[in-house]
Amino acid sequence: MTRNRLSFFVMLLAAAVLLPAYRPFANVQTVCPNCPEKSDKLILPDGKTQLGDVIAKNQDGYVVSRFGELRFIQFPEIAKVQWAAGKEPVGLENDDQILLKNKDQTVLNGTLFENEPGKRMSMRNRKGVVYVVLPKEVLVYYQRGVRKAPVLTVPQ
Repeated sequence: MTRNRLSFFVMLLAAAVLLPAYRPFANVQTVCPNCPEKSDKLILPDGKTQLGDVIAKNQDGYVVSRFGELRFIQFPEIAKVQWAAGKEPVGLENDDQILLKNKDQTVLNGTLFENEPGKRMSMRNRKGVVYVVLPKEVLVYYQRGVRKAPVLTVPQ
């Protein structure tokens, strides 16, 4: 196989990463059950709803925050979004995301910086907290809304 064909094949495999299905938020009740919800409302294909603040968007779905938890929800898992502000906020594609391979489906949202290809990825969230992850922990990552190939570990 020629080098160009091999590179193309690797790119196709990287684009075919299977993303995990949506995992519901922890069952946390609001301290004011009679207060009106000021969150975005995601309507799932089965008719169930999920409340949360959509804080980011990439080519595959939304990042939703609720009571401090972050979840990634793919577009096919959402039938409709009712925006708290009446329309989709501008700038949702400006953040970067890292989806980890762990069973909790951890999503990191913020700005990627000082990455060392094959060694580590660093991300700073909106509150200034810095996360450092190893390539073997990353399922897929996004930069300004665009999916990037999974990080491959460079042989030592």
